[in-house]
Amino acid sequence: EEEAASLELLRSLRDAGVAAEIYPECGKMKKQMEYANRRGIPLVAIVGSEELAAGVVTLKDMRTGDQRQVPFAEVAGAVK
Repeated sequence: EEEAASLELLRSLRDAGVAAEIYPECGKMKKQMEYANRRGIPLVAIVGSEELAAGVVTLKDMRTGDQRQVPFAEVAGAVK
């Protein structure tokens, strides 16, 4: 379910003109965060089971470590 929601989120971000990508394989969260750091990705969207149940995405600023939750429908506006 998380993968399907992540792909839908990816599509909506790209439709809104936001450059976005998804981690290319299943992997532990630490590995995914290291990937984002290596690629210089400033903002990561996390969609886990808790986020999915609440209808939100956790946005993590990779520079500061700050995190906030944003409803799915508002993510594109929050990252612009």
